[in-house]
Amino acid sequence: MSLHLKYLFMGIMGMLLFACSTSDDYVEIPTSGVNIPSGTPFNTLSEYNFFIGDLKNLIPNTDSGIIPFDLNTPLFSDYALKKRFVYVPGGKTIAYNDTEVLNFPTGSVLIKNFYYNLDGEDYIIETRLLIKTAASWEPATYTWNDSQTEAYHSVVGGTKNVTITINDIQQTFNYSIPNENQCIICHGNNGKIEVIGPRIHNLNKDFNYGSNTENQITHWVNLGILEAPTNTIIPSWPKFEDTTADLNERARAYLAVNCSSCHSAGGAANNSGLYLGYFNENPLSLGIYKTPVAAGSGSGGFTYVIEPGNALESILLYRMNSSEIDIRMPEIGRELIHSEGVALIEEWINSL
Repeated sequence: MSLHLKYLFMGIMGMLLFACSTSDDYVEIPTSGVNIPSGTPFNTLSEYNFFIGDLKNLIPNTDSGIIPFDLNTPLFSDYALKKRFVYVPGGKTIAYNDTEVLNFPTGSVLIKNFYYNLDGEDYIIETRLLIKTAASWEPATYTWNDSQTEAYHSVVGGTKNVTITINDIQQTFNYSIPNENQCIICHGNNGKIEVIGPRIHNLNKDFNYGSNTENQITHWVNLGILEAPTNTIIPSWPKFEDTTADLNERARAYLAVNCSSCHSAGGAANNSGLYLGYFNENPLSLGIYKTPVAAGSGSGGFTYVIEPGNALESILLYRMNSSEIDIRMPEIGRELIHSEGVALIEEWINSL
């Protein structure tokens, strides 16, 4: 496998599009070790002190409150591997909520690193930060250099030409690093940026912390950053690829993570009337026998978003199974088709 790196920047005008990172909203967080800017984001990732040792090793600064975590069902991003970390300021706690995404306290930071394993080496392409302010979440994107010694703040984003082998097939594509104004497309909820993945259902799993393996909910409670659950049964989503788990649970969790941030009442696609949240039990707004609001190439000539028992003539599957810009869903965040996700949703629709 080889990696060819080429930056295709989106123009100087992109520097003017930092509307989704208003400097006045950043807060100075008193910490021992971790640094959060009070103004615009730092120029380099290393300035935050999230990691210790060689930056590329992504060893969390646990003494200063950086905690690694993982999700049961993650967002698909062109088969990129991800290393996730969270920071919650000392003395602050996340309220327990098992119906919505978690509401993190002001000063919290979510850190997501996108990388591929190439010729036995992890090659990091970008690191995305979401910093919780009093007003909303503020994004900051960092692009890694070729030598993997530093990642630099990039408002305009760009692309990197990547060659990987997926399911024994070599694929070359342009990995897209979004500009920061695009963050709100996926993360937008009623005009503000919100998190997508961190919710109790998706966090409820064991994680290897090196010295021990512990359930993540238990670990966060023990650290004092999460309120203890009030219920005795903590809900959990299955891994989407776990064929021993319930098909409907796997499919609904997959759609919730990959689609419902836009396809919700407060999301970017709210005018579609298609709401793919995990708790939506309305058949029509879930897409069953629902005709699209707007026809065109995105419909593939099919009638219904979901035609039960007929996945190959369902618009939902048609759009998931395309990489064409005017057809594919999600619209951004991927160039490749997630064949495993497509197979899951095809099986689910055919089972209805």
